[in-house]
Amino acid sequence: MKLCNTLSILSVFCAAFVSLTSFAVEAPEAADYIIIGAKVITVNSKFAIAQAVAVRGGRIVAVGKDKEISRYADAHTRIIEAKGKVVMPGLYDSHVHSYKAAVSEFEAPMPVITSIAEAQDYIRKQAVGKTTNDWIILERIYPTRLKENRLPTLAELDAAAPDVPVYWNSGPVSMANSKAMEVSKITKKTFNPPSGEVVKDPKTLNPTGLFRNAAQLLKVPPATHVPTTNEHREALKHLYHLYNEQGLTSIGDRRSDPEAIDLFRELSKDGELTVRINCTRVIEMGTNLDESMLRLDAITNSAKGKLPYGPTGVGDDWVRIGPLKTFMDGGMLIGTAYMRTPWGIGPTYQITEPSYRGILYPSQDIMPSVYREAALRGWQLTAHCVGDAAMDVLLNCYKYISFKTNITQRRFLITHGNFQTAQNWSKCQQLGVCADMQPVWLYKDGDSLLKTLGPKRMKMFMPFKTWFEDGLTIGGGSDHMVKLDSIDGINPWNPWLGMWVTLARQTQGGVVINPEEKLTREQAIRFYTINNCYLNFEETKKGSIEIGKYADLILIDRDILKCPENDIRDTKVLMTMVGGKVVWEAK
Repeated sequence: MKLCNTLSILSVFCAAFVSLTSFAVEAPEAADYIIIGAKVITVNSKFAIAQAVAVRGGRIVAVGKDKEISRYADAHTRIIEAKGKVVMPGLYDSHVHSYKAAVSEFEAPMPVITSIAEAQDYIRKQAVGKTTNDWIILERIYPTRLKENRLPTLAELDAAAPDVPVYWNSGPVSMANSKAMEVSKITKKTFNPPSGEVVKDPKTLNPTGLFRNAAQLLKVPPATHVPTTNEHREALKHLYHLYNEQGLTSIGDRRSDPEAIDLFRELSKDGELTVRINCTRVIEMGTNLDESMLRLDAITNSAKGKLPYGPTGVGDDWVRIGPLKTFMDGGMLIGTAYMRTPWGIGPTYQITEPSYRGILYPSQDIMPSVYREAALRGWQLTAHCVGDAAMDVLLNCYKYISFKTNITQRRFLITHGNFQTAQNWSKCQQLGVCADMQPVWLYKDGDSLLKTLGPKRMKMFMPFKTWFEDGLTIGGGSDHMVKLDSIDGINPWNPWLGMWVTLARQTQGGVVINPEEKLTREQAIRFYTINNCYLNFEETKKGSIEIGKYADLILIDRDILKCPENDIRDTKVLMTMVGGKVVWEAK
């Protein structure tokens, strides 16, 4: 009896062993690509390191050791020998303005201007042969990035071009020379527009040439050569290949109007899109509640037969509608961010009012009701919000919405969130609020801000580490607006530079700001990969190298976990793959 039982058990064991052995040696379905001999930074929950990856049908089908993954190869598989180089998820820039940036140098390359003297030379050269009908426009030149650390004066602009209109555009803050104001009929009697200011001399009441959120009063002529749809399409493809060259496989386009979304969708349909795009819609509040609600209604309108332009989630994994955005305040690079304490009198931003705290845009009698209705319609919400006082107002709005509907799982966002307070971190935790942030501003503008605001107020400037330690999700981006070059662009969009800034917290002038807020290398990698996916409800599909996720990955030339810290900013991408297709490869 015992012998029979023993034989029976052995028989079952042998059958199971044969079955397991057969399964182990049976070749899996062949992959389109396998990468072997790599250091694979998976960015999974354990931040595990593997050796090899197999890709089939645009997705990752296996991750593991070389021997395991080699079984996925057949005669048709492309085998990529990494030779010890690092493979990691494709990078994600959470904040760009690619539609406009792509054509920002459409007519001619834009100059790199680092001083008022250089700007004057440029204006003088441009003024040759021009009349009062020809405007000279300087785009997005910020005082924090000039040698003089200030905006130009009216006299300096007039000296460079007394007879030709000059428009110095720094976004919500602009400068104009006397001829531009003359042509635009702007005088001491000109009224301020809503939420804007034509700055005037307190003694004479004459305009100083400074416009805070009031440049719409200037009669700047439209561009003489507007790109055709096909030219814009080609410009976008070129920019996205530049993005691929630096390892970007996804972007958050933070102001996507219908014409931009249509073009993104056409590129996707034709198989020519090489980055995945999360599209932010923008609503500017009206002068009253009814007007603002009508604008909310119009946000999702689309032509017959087309996908709507909202709410959040409409579209597919190539072109997806993301959050709804409005503007809370101005910017820190131009001295209009809405701050808890006054900015302070000084030449950098031509501030002369001791109590000036920046600009708060939306009416608080209107915005909470509009945003609550948007949330009920399925929108994820965000707002351009730079100053700490602006964040107070935004989070109070989110709190108001939470009384009507549970938002703790809705991943409402703060766009920028440069200055933080302990009270607002607590509110973010309570409401599940996340943020997209731009570390390159610390690098480019930190020196100037430190002089203007002082060390005490800068203590809560871009506190990346504390966001992580408080269990809140933040993602990294650039706010790329103008110029194509990844370093000279405004703002620089090179993700390796951005990653390095989170580690070094060093300004362009070499000053280290708040070193206690440095990220670890693992955190910095998550900041530009899986965290941005989380911000946009995409973390189950991309952002890490795991079975079933899209094969959006890159091969780079150095081990960014172990190389000297300063070397990270010079990282070169050897190959970029999006959806299992190689879209960039170094020659």
